[in-house]
Amino acid sequence: MIKTARATTAETQIETAISKPGRKHLQHVSGWGIIRWTIVVIVCAWIALCTAVGPIYRADASLSNFSWHNGLLFAFSFSLCFAAILVLYQWSQHFGSQHSSILGSPFTVISQHFARYMAKHTKLRTIAERCSTVIIRCTDRWWKIAIILLIGWLWAYVTLLVAFGADVRSQINEFNLWWANIQGIQLPYKQGFTPMDVYPTAHYLWPDHPTYLTNQHNIVLTMVYGSIVALMRALTASDDAGLVVLAGTQYVFAAFCFSATAHRIFTCGNPYQRQEYADKSDVSHHHRSMQPAPAGVLPRVLVVVFLLCCPLVVFSTISITKSPLFAFAFVWWLGIWYQLQQMKRQGCRNRIPRRLTVAMIISTIVMLISVKYALYIVAFQLVVCLIADRKRWKFTVTALALPLIIFQIAITTLVSTGTIITGDPIESKGVQLQQIARVAQRNPQGIPEDARKALEPILDLSAMGQQYFPNDADRVKSSGTIEKVTTYKWRTVSSEDMKAFNSAWLEIGLRNPVLYLDAFLAKSYGYFDVSDPPYVSMGYYVNNHYVQESTTWIKYWLHDWRNNVAQHATNWGNTPILGWVTHGNFWVVLTLLLMCTQLLLKRWDSLAYQFPLILIMGVMTIAPANNFERHMLPIAFSFLFIAIAFYQETCLRTKQVVDTARKDKLGI
Repeated sequence: MIKTARATTAETQIETAISKPGRKHLQHVSGWGIIRWTIVVIVCAWIALCTAVGPIYRADASLSNFSWHNGLLFAFSFSLCFAAILVLYQWSQHFGSQHSSILGSPFTVISQHFARYMAKHTKLRTIAERCSTVIIRCTDRWWKIAIILLIGWLWAYVTLLVAFGADVRSQINEFNLWWANIQGIQLPYKQGFTPMDVYPTAHYLWPDHPTYLTNQHNIVLTMVYGSIVALMRALTASDDAGLVVLAGTQYVFAAFCFSATAHRIFTCGNPYQRQEYADKSDVSHHHRSMQPAPAGVLPRVLVVVFLLCCPLVVFSTISITKSPLFAFAFVWWLGIWYQLQQMKRQGCRNRIPRRLTVAMIISTIVMLISVKYALYIVAFQLVVCLIADRKRWKFTVTALALPLIIFQIAITTLVSTGTIITGDPIESKGVQLQQIARVAQRNPQGIPEDARKALEPILDLSAMGQQYFPNDADRVKSSGTIEKVTTYKWRTVSSEDMKAFNSAWLEIGLRNPVLYLDAFLAKSYGYFDVSDPPYVSMGYYVNNHYVQESTTWIKYWLHDWRNNVAQHATNWGNTPILGWVTHGNFWVVLTLLLMCTQLLLKRWDSLAYQFPLILIMGVMTIAPANNFERHMLPIAFSFLFIAIAFYQETCLRTKQVVDTARKDKLGI
């Protein structure tokens, strides 16, 4: 009886030790704590605002039409987001408090009932145990996961072959003209319409001698795509075979990236059977114990089912456009950072395996050659790592700094020598162009005369007013084929003219603040409103006219099946609530909520390697189009992985609290 009483008292003390930090934190909030909670409130308010104004902008109205209905929607969305963060926060603080000797679960009661039920049904228990064993064994190596993905996606590659849009066509045309120019064929340059005019690059940026390569879609990717398609054209007399080869290559690369990261997450950052990166002499017993248990059956099943069934993933594997390639490389990159974090936790700072360094270099390079904004993401992560983890500066310099510097020097050299045409600065002014265009359409008399004169050499304000479309800035920056309306005067504008752009934009904005706010929200709200259907979904790349009409023989390959697949994905996406999982903005919102929870929990190491996801959200906000699904792919692909990592870290921290409490209270 005495022993039982002591044990009960000890268990109570351990439970108190687990739950105490959460209560104490809520009662005594420091200045930094106030800042963290303020950030959380701002994030919830932003999500709620985007959700509340969704009906307004879908009706092409204005923020001035904000009514009590929108106010109720704002209050409901804010409450839901804030409550979700609070639940996650409190659960993480009190995780395991009911059963301190065994790691607890948010579904403790359900688990107990299920366990009792299974105990009464031996055959069911045996079947469940065998299924669990099979699932674990089938996902205990990265190459096994890769095989599952390759087989599971095979139907898409075999029946759909490839998915693409206008971007890859422009890249192929650029390469073809460049190759023809090298062979001495006389082609139009500034005298006629060329691929450089599709996504218009101002002529003042063009070298005097003809060149047909641009950095609009990243020059390295343009050369890779163009050369492979040109080679297959020489063998088959059409571009189609080259496109299918590109899709197949990306399909395999996607399987590798997902499987490598999944394996790292499932094994808690220790994907090798032996700890090759640390000898026992280098790691204390304390550090070796600071590793959570490998992922169980449920997270493995969730990840595999999501990767095999979600249209976002399946269509992206064969979509030849820059964003999916970047997203796959980013997932690989994220998994490597996760492994480095786990190594740091175990005290393995200085001994990083060579394979990990090589993997980081390759993933960084693929990101850099995929999208131009990867430059800023890599640069930011470089600074963070040099500040937060100075002991591993050699790895940081080798894996991040060198690829970044070499890549940037190469691009700068190609531009300065006139080999390629640099990107037009107008591409980064999508928000500003939309704001000016909205004023030109809805309040043209509100444009000051000085601003009108300053913009006259740059923009046709009348044409911008006619072409303005709230969801997409391409129409007001003259993107399109030869039939397009000229709004941005890229042929005649000069670098001197562009110097007056920002001041004129600001002058107009001071006269029309509501219209400017309308233009910004109308172009960005969809990324954070889970009820907003995508403006351009990944299904677009499956059955658009480029694929179904402009190809040589691909358009005849299961033509109707392709339409049916895309329509099925659209129907699923349009299903209320159930269709949200197929939309990128659903995963964006979940990621924001999870990262807010980690901010409150002060999990700085996790936030350090996940913060690039926030940078990607910033890129989405200033992107040319609203709710353009391919911009959200890196976040959608990463969420389940960081959610599993969050759960693992919660388990580990609870285990540490339990161990400490046992030693302190029981004298063990």
